Amino acid sequence: MAKILIEQNNLKIEFLIDDEKHISYSYFGSKDQNYIDFPGFFSPLCQIETSEHTHDGSHCSKHLLSPFSIQSKYVSHKEIISKNKRELIITLKDECWENQIHYVFYNNVNGFSTFSVLKNISPTPLHLEYISSFYLYGFNGGKTNESDGLYLHKATNSWHCEAQWRKTSFLDLGLFNGNQIHSMKSFKISNTGGWSTKDYLPMCVIENQNTNTSLLGQIENNGSWNIELGDHLNHYYLSMHGPEFGNNQFIKLLKPNETFQTVQASVTLGKDFEETIQEITKLRRHLIKPSDDLKHLPIIFNDYMHALWDGQKEQDIIPLVDIASKVGADIFCIDAGWFGQIPWTDEIGEWEEDPTNYPTLGLKGVCDYIYQKGMKPGLWVEIECMGLKCNLINKLPDDWFFIVNGHRAIRNNRNILNFANPEVYKWAMDKVCKLIDNYQLCYLKNDYNVDTGVGNEYNSDSLGEGLLKHNRAFIRWLIELSNKYPHLTIENCGSGGCRMDYEMLKVCPIQSTSDQTDYRKYPYLSSNVLTAVLPEQAAVWSYPVNVIELKDQPVTNEIIATNMVNAILGRIHLASFINKLNDEQLDLIKEGLAFIRSISNFKKEAVPIYPNGISYFYDKEVVGGLINDKEGVLCIWNTSGNSREITVNLEKYGITDVEIAYPKSLKTNYQFNKTNKVLTFKTEEDYSGRCFRLIK
Repeated sequence: MAKILIEQNNLKIEFLIDDEKHISYSYFGSKDQNYIDFPGFFSPLCQIETSEHTHDGSHCSKHLLSPFSIQSKYVSHKEIISKNKRELIITLKDECWENQIHYVFYNNVNGFSTFSVLKNISPTPLHLEYISSFYLYGFNGGKTNESDGLYLHKATNSWHCEAQWRKTSFLDLGLFNGNQIHSMKSFKISNTGGWSTKDYLPMCVIENQNTNTSLLGQIENNGSWNIELGDHLNHYYLSMHGPEFGNNQFIKLLKPNETFQTVQASVTLGKDFEETIQEITKLRRHLIKPSDDLKHLPIIFNDYMHALWDGQKEQDIIPLVDIASKVGADIFCIDAGWFGQIPWTDEIGEWEEDPTNYPTLGLKGVCDYIYQKGMKPGLWVEIECMGLKCNLINKLPDDWFFIVNGHRAIRNNRNILNFANPEVYKWAMDKVCKLIDNYQLCYLKNDYNVDTGVGNEYNSDSLGEGLLKHNRAFIRWLIELSNKYPHLTIENCGSGGCRMDYEMLKVCPIQSTSDQTDYRKYPYLSSNVLTAVLPEQAAVWSYPVNVIELKDQPVTNEIIATNMVNAILGRIHLASFINKLNDEQLDLIKEGLAFIRSISNFKKEAVPIYPNGISYFYDKEVVGGLINDKEGVLCIWNTSGNSREITVNLEKYGITDVEIAYPKSLKTNYQFNKTNKVLTFKTEEDYSGRCFRLIK
């Protein structure tokens, strides 16, 4: 018997190698609490399935008892230690595969990232159908009612209603069995296609109320992914993996000596849901690519929401440039439609300005004017597709696009460009670089308003493998672009938050979290999205002049203040016709921007808090904040449509006092009881928001 022991921060992971060289976890958790209860057998580190081999669990869709998990043997391990991280690489082999499993541990994080590099060491080609990025078996096993006390937190995610978490017992998920062996049931959270978060966030939290422990899993891929829970012999397993054959039509042919790297997964541990979110927040900061944007967190004005929408005309842009400069924005982004006339959606793809939109200055002149006003210009693009009415589309060969059943895939009147084709990669790079150079852009909003579907069969082993090749090529493209223009901020937008994953967000410093148009509903997202995105990356719209839901209502100070509070915890995308506001109202916006700017450095080291729990759509109140070792900010929203009193217990956070942070210029009725640490906020407004500073 031999052991490999990792102790990093409060994390402890122990691997046991038996006399036959089988390796498994023997301890997995915090230093004072083991999260697993292994039965002493079958606790694999990885599962692998191929078309050429059966496995004992193949009578159902569960990823269980694969030949590799049973037959593989420990070969070696090594550690690589650097300033901010520690990497453990464990090598396993069976007769077909050599698998190097990487575990990356970071300073000050109770968690790690993991992936595998798989090599075909057999003499014949093998068709890979599935490989786990992370596999854990054995938590809370061996009890008569083995599902008691186990809960899954999962987050639905869709257009306008992102990051909506729900807690469900394993029993209600159908995760139990009546034969003491295993059921046929598994529960999956998954995605197929390029909109990686159109249905769910690629993460979950498993809560064990018997042991007061929680485990968060995050899968990092900008396409298809899977999270699976199942049972075997009264124990449960968790598999996190990228595309697979069963759900995503993925098969990868590996010839002898060829390798395949899985998508990455990350895991954090804590006592409860909130603590695992705080740990994944700290871990994500180790994943992201450094950028000028993340150093400075510039304030962005975008002329789309509740303003110009899809129609970009010189005479309409200039007044918004003037007012954005007046209130103190750093970047002015010209959004969709700068290249054409409404409706332009089926014609996109050439990325040339429409001169009729800019009869006097030209688009270059408009960008120069933005510079003259002390801001930097940005443009919207949707570079990964081409509209069916685009002049270029019929001049290009089929291999530039996704192909399904021998034909170009059509999605929302668009063809999908295949970045795995070097010609497409270069064409897109040349197009975007020309825009950046011609207009001296400092901001690029890359939108993504169409899903790819299952994938691309052209020059691919399968549809799913074609999608993965494209997605990985696009990440390389983004990295190359950001390296070429280090001053450039690249926004990741996918109809709001429909591609809100940490494969994209490792490269893109800012994420559009939603296209929600009603400021009264945005509070349900404003703090919730911090479970999915770092606060310094989470862009939230603030549109004090709402031209849809509040079209016939006057703009009040409370509407302005609540819009500003909506964006305080993340990155602000100021928008709407704020040039219609009076000086007193503009001062309220300036006050909000000044406060947001003042907490920029704090935001980059803070973690989320949810004193009243995570919010649900249509709750009557929302409470969320950020905190570090020294201080915090807390936002409270009344979303009830009536006057309301809201109480928040802050005792667990070590708070000694509370003061209003924004808006100081408006009356706020609140009290903080220093004895029981309860904050009470009373409002007569039907909808309102306030931000408080928390003092430790």
